[in-house]
Amino acid sequence: MLRNYLGYDVAPRYREETVAWPRYFNHAETRVANWDAQGLFIAPRLPWGSGHVQAIGVESLTLAGTVTIAGASLVYSDEDGDGLDDTFTATLATAETDADKFAIYFAAADRFDGSGVGERWRIRPVVATIAAGTLTIKGAAWLCVRPVLYEGVSPDSLDPDDSANFATSLVIYMRETEPDGNTLATSQAMIIWETEPCHGWWCCCGACGDVDYSPTDASRDPAAEGRAIARAGIRDARLGIVGIGEAVLDVTSGLWSALPWGACREPERVQVRYLAGHALEDQDVSREFQTLIARLAAAELGRPLCACEPANKELYRWQFDLSRTAGNNDERFAISAQDLDNPFGHRRGHVWAWKQVKALRIMPGITDQM
Repeated sequence: MLRNYLGYDVAPRYREETVAWPRYFNHAETRVANWDAQGLFIAPRLPWGSGHVQAIGVESLTLAGTVTIAGASLVYSDEDGDGLDDTFTATLATAETDADKFAIYFAAADRFDGSGVGERWRIRPVVATIAAGTLTIKGAAWLCVRPVLYEGVSPDSLDPDDSANFATSLVIYMRETEPDGNTLATSQAMIIWETEPCHGWWCCCGACGDVDYSPTDASRDPAAEGRAIARAGIRDARLGIVGIGEAVLDVTSGLWSALPWGACREPERVQVRYLAGHALEDQDVSREFQTLIARLAAAELGRPLCACEPANKELYRWQFDLSRTAGNNDERFAISAQDLDNPFGHRRGHVWAWKQVKALRIMPGITDQM
């Protein structure tokens, strides 16, 4: 909900999106080379919701190690002294100095669908620190309940005092953005052309019209595409604007070089792989968004929770419907129609969240420059 109206995610996530190649408003005009009026690479805007671009490239996961209870590198402890283990601590030796590069996941035995490591199996929020060559990751113990146990049972049947319900081993990965992928599947971007039709013997159907970058594509097959490896530079991180250029890697020197278009016309689309979203604070969603998310979520709840009285009072406050005009005591509320006319809803949490979103969102627009 927030991404749809903010124009960006509240936390960074990896995405792969295909966007139309930007063309002149006058379709009778076309570019014959990849530069704009300022001499820079053509820069498409990424899809709505892609604001605050952090990096361009694919997600790269490198196994750093496994932590286990048997090896004493995974420990559950009672931090508040109530007799129940509420915290997990994982430790791993490392030569790395940036703790933000590490992420912790459930081991294969605890994933119920047999899939590989990914966001679905990542454990967070956690706090990661590095001191004296040791990585320490701490988080709430309930995050480590084995996912495989949720299949076919009621979550209420999982006893928090039964150690068998918690993971006995976890895997830690280095999670980075790989900017130098040099294949169509791993490159920062991929430029895409549609094939051109031949209109008869008079049509120039020479090599200039071919866009056969992929060996599996026939250059005259209407269902085929021409694809080329491309690089992307961040033009405007907040707005999600990136400059795109076809490029080739010199594997000897490790340097990239720009190439002219292999086809004598502009491409139709470009696919970009990137990390985008509002930057984290202390490895967690920023504090302003923590409050926003919590109050909006409270307003979205359809029924009361089994919680203590103070918690339920706070939930009720944000769930209260401000559109009510009468009740047992003929309540009436002075609230503007503008506040009620928001896309989230009529509850106090909805109205409050929308006011914050209006102040934080990215709004696209068009300027008329003479």
